[in-house]
Amino acid sequence: MMVPVSAHTGEGVDALLESITLTAEILEFSAVVDAPASGTVLEARLDKGRGKVTTILVQSGTLKKGDIMIAGLEYGKVKQIVDDNGKPVKQAGPSTPVEVLGLSGVPNSGDEVLVVESERKDQRS
Repeated sequence: MMVPVSAHTGEGVDALLESITLTAEILEFSAVVDAPASGTVLEARLDKGRGKVTTILVQSGTLKKGDIMIAGLEYGKVKQIVDDNGKPVKQAGPSTPVEVLGLSGVPNSGDEVLVVESERKDQRS
């Protein structure tokens, strides 16, 4: 299926979104929601005002404030989750890009993200 879209005029964007939704319904795409989150680091940086900020894409499960998370070699408790509009949220489900604060360091882009039960048990050396 091909949908013509113009970035300059915005023409065809609604048709593209409709096609994506229709395709997802036909193929019955689904994701696990009621499980610990997993995903991928999109980018990470050290922000002067907020500290270590990691942008992740949640791919499965639900990420919640207070979860213990490992991203590459970094780990920590999720102190804050910020959505793509810059607003703090309490949780993020599958297919959601979010900024996360609370990791011990700045992971690399592409690192795997996993929510674990215990920080002590799952720390990586």
